[in-house]
Amino acid sequence: MVVLTDITPADITHIHRGLSHPEVIRYYAVRFMTLEATQEQMDWYATIEREGTGKWWAIRAAVGGEFLGAIGINHIHPVHKRCELGYWLLPEHWGKGIIHEALGRVLDHAFNTLGLHRVTAEVETENAASARVLLRRGFRHEGTLRECERKEGHWISLDVYASLASDQP
Repeated sequence: MVVLTDITPADITHIHRGLSHPEVIRYYAVRFMTLEATQEQMDWYATIEREGTGKWWAIRAAVGGEFLGAIGINHIHPVHKRCELGYWLLPEHWGKGIIHEALGRVLDHAFNTLGLHRVTAEVETENAASARVLLRRGFRHEGTLRECERKEGHWISLDVYASLASDQP
């Protein structure tokens, strides 16, 4: 069982631990090698919430409050009622259904609280675990953006997944 809480300035060490961990950033678009550099991510979380373009949460253990990872939505488009989803989890918590559980709460917030119509996620094609989580939560694979981004000096492809409000049980 997990809870989602606001990300606070005190979480910077946890965010840094995740976004500098080689296994976490293997399939993640951002990375911060110093605690000072991680402040950029903390500022981004605060900015998107202040501007109403997104919201990210800390994923914590329901008992004890241990920091497990982060999940959120960004690029909220109010006219088209859509957003993008992102998440990451510290490796010692992988394979326990944590993202599946947290994702249900984020989708409820996106569709029922914010009234959004569509949530998308872009996943590196090699990230099979993330694809499985999305498919189990009812997302549909809509296609592949072939060699659409540069990462560490080479081209990567992204699979696009989406869920609509009408897809939810």
